[in-house]
Amino acid sequence: MRLVTSESWLALYVASCTLPYFVRQIWLRRSIAWILPIVGLLLLAIQRDESAIVRLVLASLGMLYVLKGSVLISTPIDKLLRMPKVASIAFMSIWPGMDPAGFAEDRKEFPECGSRFVRGLVTAYVGIALCVALTVFYRVLPAVAVGWIGIAAILVVVHFGVSDILSSLANLLGFEVGPLFDNPFKSRSLGEFWTARWNRPFVEMDRILFIRPIAKMIGLKRAVFAVFLISGVLHELAISYPAGGGFGGPMLYFAIQGVFVLVERKKRISSRIFTWAVVLMPLPLLFHGPFRERFIVPLFAWLNAELFGHPAAWFFDHGLWVVGVMQLLVLMASFQVPGRLNWKDDLPKLSSFNRKLMWTNGAFIVLTIVSFGVLTLTLHSAFMRGESAALGLAIFITIFWTMRILADCVFYKHEDWPKGPQFVIGHALLDSLFAFLVLGYGSYVAWRLI
Repeated sequence: MRLVTSESWLALYVASCTLPYFVRQIWLRRSIAWILPIVGLLLLAIQRDESAIVRLVLASLGMLYVLKGSVLISTPIDKLLRMPKVASIAFMSIWPGMDPAGFAEDRKEFPECGSRFVRGLVTAYVGIALCVALTVFYRVLPAVAVGWIGIAAILVVVHFGVSDILSSLANLLGFEVGPLFDNPFKSRSLGEFWTARWNRPFVEMDRILFIRPIAKMIGLKRAVFAVFLISGVLHELAISYPAGGGFGGPMLYFAIQGVFVLVERKKRISSRIFTWAVVLMPLPLLFHGPFRERFIVPLFAWLNAELFGHPAAWFFDHGLWVVGVMQLLVLMASFQVPGRLNWKDDLPKLSSFNRKLMWTNGAFIVLTIVSFGVLTLTLHSAFMRGESAALGLAIFITIFWTMRILADCVFYKHEDWPKGPQFVIGHALLDSLFAFLVLGYGSYVAWRLI
């Protein structure tokens, strides 16, 4: 049964990706837009006895791509055919948004995407740090606290961190896509929160698939409430169905949101206190107990068991291989420096000796970094035995990269860096790499000396 349904999901995904580009009859395209999710729902019904993890993946990711297929086939075929092939593949693979309009052939520049990438990267690091802290203190916290803190940590990583990283990278490639979560804490009303700032892929899907046809049948106000009910159904599939319990909670949560959005419009309420009270107070209906107990708490229980189930030597045995390779990754940036920083035009302005000095210093820095990586990898056993030479090398590498970070913070100035989002993103990634190297080698030194 599992093999059959797996092949069925694969066939459904292929159909979602291909039919929008080949079916031309309007009536047939409209029919397929509804047939695709109906088939997905039937498959979920067939697989109701699968494991909770399998149900979670299929009900969230599986239905996401099926609905993306519905969105594609609801888009005029002439617009789809103008999309670059790479953009079409990205839309149906790594991009979680629902509106293909941003992947049009015309490319644009988005100078602000660099700062958004940095913000997303820092936010993701904060969320990961929160996950690590929760993993460490899992055994001293009650299950209720683990569940809610775990949900908050995952939301910070994915919804506020990774989402900004993805949208900024799409902008860097020239695609006109907006942020998936657009500063939701700035919402001045409940309507603004749900229609413009929170989970924009859902907003795009509702606009393309549901709001217009439903409004024609029952009017705009009722259509707004109906769209919230549709969101409730989809969250029942993504939360209650895989958890095997808590049914009705997500539906009631979104019904409450729909009611208060209509009340807000009628009474012309514009209050952040009102907005966050309505969003947060009924939140236990959405992330109900069965979901937290089936997924969130076991996740951090497993992470805690993995963390404390291995001796420190096990982590450093694997970690040394990682930091050794990381050293070599720095070279990818080093080799781009002459071209990216326009040395061809700038260095001839120097005297012959200063120009040769620049190339010599650059070559020696590259040789040093290569030596760090090669020695870490080839002397792995010496590191694990804690030999003095290996420990001394680790101390030197830690100091080297710490000084590099300090130079970046103190000596270099922001205005010294080349302009453009690609340099902002590259700078953030380099600093992250340096920080991970300091953390890796520094923790090894502390492990050996303490």
